[in-house]
Amino acid sequence: MRTYCLHLILLISAFVIPLSESKGKELPTDTLLAHLYDQAVSLMGEGEYDSAQACFDKAFAMEGVTGSPLYPILLNEQATLLFYEGELARSLEMKKSVLPYLPEVEDLEKHVSVYNDLGVLYHRFNRQDSSLYFYNKALDAARQYGDKSWIGNLNLNLAVFYFNLRNYEDAERHIDDALRYVLQTDDLPTTFAAWQVRSAIKAQIGKTEEAGASIQQAWQIACGPEGNAEWKVRCIPGMYRYFQRKGMTDSIRYYIGIGNKLLGKLPPHNISAVGFIQTRGLANYEQKRYAEALKDFIYLNTHPTGSEKKSLFEKMAVCYHHLGNPQKAFAYMDSARMWADSLAKQEVTSQMAEVKVKYETQEKELEITRLREKVLKQEADSLKIALALIAGLACLVIILLQQRHKRRNAERELLRMRQEKELESARSYIEGLEEECRHFAKELHDGTANDLLALEMKARTEKQASMAEAIKQVRENVRTISHELMPPEFESLSLNEILSQYARSLTENTGVRVSYNESSSSPTPPDALPQRTAREVYRIVQEITMNVIKHTDASSIGIRLTRHTDGNIFLQITDNGHPIYPNRPQTEEKGIGLRTISDRAKAIRATIENQTGEKENRFIMTFKIESNEREFV
Repeated sequence: MRTYCLHLILLISAFVIPLSESKGKELPTDTLLAHLYDQAVSLMGEGEYDSAQACFDKAFAMEGVTGSPLYPILLNEQATLLFYEGELARSLEMKKSVLPYLPEVEDLEKHVSVYNDLGVLYHRFNRQDSSLYFYNKALDAARQYGDKSWIGNLNLNLAVFYFNLRNYEDAERHIDDALRYVLQTDDLPTTFAAWQVRSAIKAQIGKTEEAGASIQQAWQIACGPEGNAEWKVRCIPGMYRYFQRKGMTDSIRYYIGIGNKLLGKLPPHNISAVGFIQTRGLANYEQKRYAEALKDFIYLNTHPTGSEKKSLFEKMAVCYHHLGNPQKAFAYMDSARMWADSLAKQEVTSQMAEVKVKYETQEKELEITRLREKVLKQEADSLKIALALIAGLACLVIILLQQRHKRRNAERELLRMRQEKELESARSYIEGLEEECRHFAKELHDGTANDLLALEMKARTEKQASMAEAIKQVRENVRTISHELMPPEFESLSLNEILSQYARSLTENTGVRVSYNESSSSPTPPDALPQRTAREVYRIVQEITMNVIKHTDASSIGIRLTRHTDGNIFLQITDNGHPIYPNRPQTEEKGIGLRTISDRAKAIRATIENQTGEKENRFIMTFKIESNEREFV
């Protein structure tokens, strides 16, 4: 009663929803189609095929249904309903009509369902090539979808397909794959079917023990909480095959007895029931109980059981012979012969039809091949043109890149030459300064200093002590200037020694505390520098320290010359005076000294950085020793 009420509610809603939609325009078409689809599927599950068909009729009668994304889904389910109702030809055509819509359907499970149903339908129509094609399409889609239950189910279908074609090797491969996948799911019906079919395949190829183990697994499932009478009956033919090969007659009688008790629980002409009756008749026949066997054979012959007639007639003839009825024995043996002839004619006709289909198919395939060759030729020509264009563009790009590379090389060479020229100019300027300093130092030392010495001695002779002392001071200043102007003697002393002496001398002469490389944490000072580099470093130290003493009122100056592990040499001069050039414009008035520092730094390819703070000024110069400079001090 409850089921009837549910069906009544579904039918009423199937008619009421479209009516409300047509009056109030409250629900969109896709929503109404979804309602009708769900109702139809629910009714099909309950076996109410007429009510389900009414839902489909309503859905297909709606305006705009063909443009809805649900249209191919409705078509597919309608075809499934036709299959359930036995209208296989209509079901096949409708399933085929779904194929053009599949690329637009994102749900891969729908792809699997359509391809699988087409495989089943083509198999029913004995079109094995098409059946195998769609089974494999379904299997590919199922693997892409990743559903192990579907993969197992499709391998099961393919195993049955190859078993019916007597291709037992492929049948065994697919049934093993099917079992491997379904055992990873909770799909008990498919698991049961896989064990049962595996038993039949293993028995056919002589693997009796595996066949027996498989049918025992199926029997355990059939006897379990979710098992049923039909599953148990389906297991009995497999049990019979196993026990018959093992010669276990008592076990055969035991399971045949169980089947007899369960047979009454199955619907008439049920496939499982027919399979059991065939097995029971064969068991009685082999055990020479011809009267009992004949009853089953007569039932199989007079009902639409799909039994193979020739073998059935031959066994019936034997039964009649042993039961003392030679007339019927002869009649059924003759029927078996005639049936064999009929089968032979049908086989020839079928083979001719198959040859014709294959011929027509080959003609179509040949035409398709020609069209494909034509298309491929056109594509090849297009590809050649495209490759030629690409090659031309590649050559053009290569030429442009080569020209760009040459231009950059020329620009780099021009820049290098300009830098070399500037460097040479700076070195020439510095050499000129050094030569002038050497000349002035010599003139001051040999000329002016000696004249002042004579004047001092004369003043002392004339007892003018104060004048003599003043002249002495002037003479000492002149000597100091001459020593500063004279290039240091790098032949006998290292740069470290010269800078140390210079720091001590500057401290004594100016009263400003000057230190050289006092920090214990500093890296190792350079052991040797090229003479030209050492001379430039010394002059830069002179210029910087004298500027600090003159302009910053500093009380201490620190000089550090260090070599780091990366090969860089750092000259750092710090003082505690006020900034040397605060906010001073960059003009020529900054003096010759600063220009000289810049030129000397350029001559040794050094970089200069000035850091000015409230409590400290810092001069940093960074340079490396050129590999081609060989004379070291």
